[in-house]
Amino acid sequence: MKLNRGQALLELALCAPVVILLAVGVAAVVQVEDASAGLDAATHAAASVAARAPDSVTANSAAHARFAAVVLAYPLRGATLQVSFGSFSRADDVTVTSQAMVDVGWAGLVLPRRLEVRSRAVVRLEPWRTHRAGP
Repeated sequence: MKLNRGQALLELALCAPVVILLAVGVAAVVQVEDASAGLDAATHAAASVAARAPDSVTANSAAHARFAAVVLAYPLRGATLQVSFGSFSRADDVTVTSQAMVDVGWAGLVLPRRLEVRSRAVVRLEPWRTHRAGP
């Protein structure tokens, strides 16, 4: 019986670092997925707002404002948005692309300190609206 006294302590010492690394890795992946879903939501919201605008100038400013409002709720850094309209006619699509950084520096042993996430949304301009030609 004397030979088994330290067995549990040795097993804990060997397994604890692995379990802690797994837990930190899972938490970091969840944070990155949450940020990615937030970027997707903001990108789709911006595309939706831009597709309902009467002209390209209004669409661009409305898309950027909506994107900024939605991004605030997520752990994203340096989020940027690019909006492309084509000629802004009824048959065109609004293409919105975005990118941002997710800071997971606290999980530096498992993942890089910063990860880049990207999103893209394409929405057809609403055909029943009267669109003014851009400047």
